[in-house]
Amino acid sequence: MNKLPIVLGTLAGLTLIPAWVMPAIHHTPAHVLQDSKPVFGGKVIPEQISSLRVVDWDEAMSTPKMLEVKRSGTTWSILSHFDFPADANPKVMEACTGFLGVRLGRLVTKDPKRFEELGLVDPLDKDLTIKKGRGKRITMTDTTGKVVADLVVGNRSPGSEGAYFMREISSTEVYTAKVTPSDLSTKFVDYVEADPIKIKPEDIRELTIADYSVNEEQGRIDMRAETKLARQGAGGDWSTPTPPADKRVAQSAVSSIVSGLTSMKLAGVRPFEPQWLERRGFFLLPPNAIDPRLDKDSPHVAVSDGSKRTVIGNEGRLDITTKDGLHYNLMFGEVALDDEADTAADKAVKGDAAKTDDKKEGDKDKDGNKDGKKDGKPAGHNRYMVLFVSYEPSADEDAKKPPEEKKDDATGEKKPEPKKLSGKDRAQKAQERYIKYFYVISDDSFKSLRPALDKLFEAKPPEPMAGSSGKTNSAWLADNAKRPEVKTTASGLQYEVISSAPEGAKKAELSDHVLVNYKGMFVDGNIFDQSGDGPTSFGVTEVIKGWTEALAMMREGDHWKLSIKPELGYGEAGQLPKIPQNAILIFDVELVKIAK
Repeated sequence: MNKLPIVLGTLAGLTLIPAWVMPAIHHTPAHVLQDSKPVFGGKVIPEQISSLRVVDWDEAMSTPKMLEVKRSGTTWSILSHFDFPADANPKVMEACTGFLGVRLGRLVTKDPKRFEELGLVDPLDKDLTIKKGRGKRITMTDTTGKVVADLVVGNRSPGSEGAYFMREISSTEVYTAKVTPSDLSTKFVDYVEADPIKIKPEDIRELTIADYSVNEEQGRIDMRAETKLARQGAGGDWSTPTPPADKRVAQSAVSSIVSGLTSMKLAGVRPFEPQWLERRGFFLLPPNAIDPRLDKDSPHVAVSDGSKRTVIGNEGRLDITTKDGLHYNLMFGEVALDDEADTAADKAVKGDAAKTDDKKEGDKDKDGNKDGKKDGKPAGHNRYMVLFVSYEPSADEDAKKPPEEKKDDATGEKKPEPKKLSGKDRAQKAQERYIKYFYVISDDSFKSLRPALDKLFEAKPPEPMAGSSGKTNSAWLADNAKRPEVKTTASGLQYEVISSAPEGAKKAELSDHVLVNYKGMFVDGNIFDQSGDGPTSFGVTEVIKGWTEALAMMREGDHWKLSIKPELGYGEAGQLPKIPQNAILIFDVELVKIAK
């Protein structure tokens, strides 16, 4: 009796399994396989399927690669990767719609000698003399532990569009079937949310790069350098309170860090357990042994003896604070060796010879390399990372805003505010997940997040001169600010009142339009612009920053003189050919009228 149609029927019945767990095997039109027949008999209950295992063959490493997912109630986790949650993947869900139409094609052969030719050798076959022809093995079990499907999918069948060779693991009978084996992935990232933090670039407000070494014997860290970077708003320039002499922050270098954060992808996970952490470059300092310089930002965890231990990564730390008050600590450990990129389950299918978790310092591999190094250098292209998140109310920009009042368009009544998790709750929810695992990220991601500190700064350009005054801009502005009639705002805008509006006159608001008489000059008195025969009209926010700030302080009828530094004017770019780069601008401004 041929069991394969029943097994394929089982596969077809899995359409109702959450699609992010089981990628699709697509429907075969009847005209493609003329002798095909439907194999789904309607007897399989999808809810009874409890696990899926996919084993592929890694040609480069000549070893099997495995991924296994299991279900507990309505949730799925990746058994082969330490029960890491399997997150939704909409693309796979779309692919599942063709599952029920799987059809069985022709009988190709019963000769096992043709398995290698057809790509149907079991990838778990321990005969290492078989160098080619290993297929992809798919195994499913039900809630009782019974195996309901155990198949090998091989090469594409010539002459049958989209059909592949397939056999049951216990059978020599080979059939064709319309399947897409590439959808059945053994890649961890295909089953999870690969971005562990999901931060938007525009939401990042602060970055701290901590460079230090770990003194294991004395239970402390020795700080080499710590660079704090911050910006105001999404489009602000990055700055630091302590730049090196004659240096400024290299904006492109910080942008690369931000880009690395938002493009970072997981390559694997490990359990968050001391015996795993400490051998991969993460140290749990003795109880209460917290370096005072890192007291605020060094996360600590509870261990089995009930004490709380500070966690330190031996390759430094990157801290990120977002506009909603979430504060992330990313700590980096050792290079993940090539063989340690595998999971415990991968090692199980390879056999004891592939195990690496029990290696000791100084052990040599089969090629004579010590401590996972080749020619004295670490092998592998991944990096270990641990991740913590907490909530800082003082950094939450949204919490500082007054609640926005929304009204129903039809009734005009106030709408109830939609429920939103607080920053504290969001941080706690994320941390509950982070504390269970530490992560493997690509070496490229690590390098983008840990640039050499000297790359963060660039030489300051020569300070621009204030026109033909013979003074630098800063010297000219400093001298101008000393004049008793000149007032200077927090932003650096300088103004003097020539005449004041009548008492009680209207004050301009950012949403207003204004009518003004004005004249624009350089510091040497040369005029570059002015209003015509009558006042000029424009919006308060439609002009340079210095103008907007001044207009928001003026009243209808005020007459002021403004001295605007380049940062509040046209900056380093200028507005050529009329306004040169880094020009200080002087404006004589009369606010004639404010129009709503």
